[in-house]
Amino acid sequence: MKRRLCVRQVIALSVVAIFLIPAALKAETKDVDYTIKKGDTLWTISSGKLKDPLLWPKLWKANSNVHNPHLIFPDQKIVIPGDLLKDGLRSGKKLVPVRKLSSRYLPSGTASPIVSREILLDSGYFSRSFVPLGKIESRTDDKTLFGNGDTIYVSSAARLIPDTKYYIGDRAEAVYNPAGKKELAGVLVKNELVGYLVKIKGTLQITGEENGKTKGLIIENFKEIKPGDVIINYYPITVPYAPVVERKPAISGVIVGIVNRRMPAGREDIVYINRGSAQGVEVGDLFTISSGIRPHAVKGSIQIFSVFDDASVAIIKKTEREVVPGDTFGN
Repeated sequence: MKRRLCVRQVIALSVVAIFLIPAALKAETKDVDYTIKKGDTLWTISSGKLKDPLLWPKLWKANSNVHNPHLIFPDQKIVIPGDLLKDGLRSGKKLVPVRKLSSRYLPSGTASPIVSREILLDSGYFSRSFVPLGKIESRTDDKTLFGNGDTIYVSSAARLIPDTKYYIGDRAEAVYNPAGKKELAGVLVKNELVGYLVKIKGTLQITGEENGKTKGLIIENFKEIKPGDVIINYYPITVPYAPVVERKPAISGVIVGIVNRRMPAGREDIVYINRGSAQGVEVGDLFTISSGIRPHAVKGSIQIFSVFDDASVAIIKKTEREVVPGDTFGN
């Protein structure tokens, strides 16, 4: 008898649960207000709150007060739509887990990447010289801003191959060593060109020609694209993972800039340095940051995640003081 009673109880509880699940799901679909914290990006918010970092473009679209998805600030208010929260639930099943690479694709002993793909793209890349393949032109409808799914015209001296991907970037910015200036005959001269910095804004696929003009489709955008933006070669993006054994090489140099010109920089901000592969820098290297002004007090530490010929990009891991261009790094 007791056994029968237990079975009946289980059946009854199951029926109740079936009716409660829709109510629980409905409760989860309410919009949620969120206040931006230091170090947040739409990628990390989507990863944590929506359990899927790839939903960040939808989160951006739902917040018209965020004009640039890469420029959000502490204490800024955003709304996480209930529809996006609902995507994290599937018919009463557990929340969809954060997408992770299979362990067989990760270096042994590595738990997470140094930075996300979003940050990697936003930091751009350095080149010793820069000659773009072409540039974005205005459309006949005088549209001045473009995004994902828009068709655009491209002017180029060389033929751009149909069905081929290219990156769209800002015009190259010449970056100089702020600690390498000197005065000659009363004129301040920048004596060390670190390289040309290009910020990637999106991905373009060439679709053909129309009225003698090359035409393309924007298949991905990270920032607003406008006429005059440049076309550069596409290359695969590999999210950087820290090596199993992290190096602290005897290399020193200067912090020459901060991503998006944030001043000053703090923990988890991104900085540019004037040393690269030509000087022996490798992805994952750790360096100590010191003040560029005597007595050169220690400010914190950085870790390299992107390396070019004569420059590298790093994330600030620890800070004891504010970091500014002109500060030094080394071991």
